[in-house]
Amino acid sequence: MSPMLLLLLKHALMLLICIAGDKLQLVVQKPHLLRAVIDNASHALIGLIASEIVVHHYKDHLGRSQMYGLIATGCVLSSVIDLDHFIEAKSFHLEDATSLSRRPFLHNSSIFMALLGSIVVAVSLPQHLLASLWLSVTFVAFFTHQLRDAIRRGFWFRAPYLDYSTAPVIYWVYLVLTQLCPHALIQLLSMQVRKGRMVPVTGDHDVKYKPLDVV
Repeated sequence: MSPMLLLLLKHALMLLICIAGDKLQLVVQKPHLLRAVIDNASHALIGLIASEIVVHHYKDHLGRSQMYGLIATGCVLSSVIDLDHFIEAKSFHLEDATSLSRRPFLHNSSIFMALLGSIVVAVSLPQHLLASLWLSVTFVAFFTHQLRDAIRRGFWFRAPYLDYSTAPVIYWVYLVLTQLCPHALIQLLSMQVRKGRMVPVTGDHDVKYKPLDVV
């Protein structure tokens, strides 16, 4: 199978999960536990595929265990973000966790903005691609999770002197941004890879560039 076809299949699967997960939540109202499982599984699978797209692009720079660790982190973190509902509620009961009067702390959209800023800083350090990838899969987890929630509640930005919620995100915008997210990160990280591949030519003061491989 060609790399392009494989990539298209990943995007098609991610789109299917987005739509199917949302439709199932509308159909399945009870039991509440099943509805919560559908929602959480959708978050996890979206985070898994989006993280895999980013990590796969840089597979030549990573060992097998690093690749699996990064992809697993994107998947698991996309899911466990919802544990903040139980922490905020100070209860293990699903009803308490889903009936909070305010959004829990890990749903603060300032988190993914801070992660994005950290990635931009990390990209300026050519020898630290792995650190940038760890930040990237963490960003994927928070951004895709909060973006999906934002179709119902909008984004919530909480910081000193700031407590602001946006209008709900239009559904097709959510679908498009979910698909674009991993590729935006790939383009950002590609600047770091190009810097890291600049090596001095022996006996010359010029710089040799090795072009970025296209996957």
